[in-house]
Amino acid sequence: MAYVLKFFSDLFANLTLARGISIVIDIAVTSLLFYALLKLISNTRALQLAQGLVIYYLLVYSVEWISLKAGLLALNSVFSWLRSFSTTFLPLLLVMVFQPELRRMLGRLGSSRLVSSDTRSQFLDVHEWEDSVDEIVKSVKYLSMNRIGALICLQRQTGLEDYVETGVRLDALVRAETLSTLFYPNSALHDGGVVIANNRIVAARCLFPLTASVELEKGLGTRHRAAIGLTEETDAIVVVVSEQTGVISLAVRGKLTRYLSPLELRGMLLVMTKPIANEHRFSLAGLFHRRNPKRPQGGDDGKA
Repeated sequence: MAYVLKFFSDLFANLTLARGISIVIDIAVTSLLFYALLKLISNTRALQLAQGLVIYYLLVYSVEWISLKAGLLALNSVFSWLRSFSTTFLPLLLVMVFQPELRRMLGRLGSSRLVSSDTRSQFLDVHEWEDSVDEIVKSVKYLSMNRIGALICLQRQTGLEDYVETGVRLDALVRAETLSTLFYPNSALHDGGVVIANNRIVAARCLFPLTASVELEKGLGTRHRAAIGLTEETDAIVVVVSEQTGVISLAVRGKLTRYLSPLELRGMLLVMTKPIANEHRFSLAGLFHRRNPKRPQGGDDGKA
């Protein structure tokens, strides 16, 4: 207690305005970092693993201290070595434990507007994309009314080539009839998910990663877990139709919104996936792509 009082008395004795502002900023930044870390691992197994690590180190330090006070030198030596060994390999252990969260964080940094080009706007026209959204909603409405399960992924900035390779490439126009046929029961491509990118149906029967979250409702099946899992690792948007209930859901950034009507789904898709003109937009990715200069019509001399 005396040490604590001495610490605060020395702190306030040497406190100046500049040092006070520095301390406040230091505490605020540290708090924000801890908040961001907790938010990153919330509702995941990583939070439970982090709690387990904290309990493990508390037990090791407690047993080491108690054995030292009690004169149990052999037990103290064992737990002292265990503490030293665990601390040495702690960085590697943290990377192994938080590997999914680190992938997600780095993926979001890589898909930020500063370092990536906006694939939503490449070769797309706003009216064409609105027509595609209408076709998607029309198909989802039909699938929901007939209780046919569906998993439709809409690519945004993060590329989905790794998941496209797990399925069958199609490169087809976005049409309600095509999507409904792909998910029709017992068809060759009805399992897995469909990937839509650049106004095209890129692939079908794709495999998506399943979420490890323990906070989901018990009634949610593999389709919903795959939708959430993919949106946890990428910035894609995934539409899900339940085969049992016909309920329409939308997964975005690891969050699932259920019981959507076709009209609500259309509005959310138009807002979240609307193409953005990026002709004069700066990005680090754009520095590595050289644009071909436009040639005048009528020949090299520019004459008609």
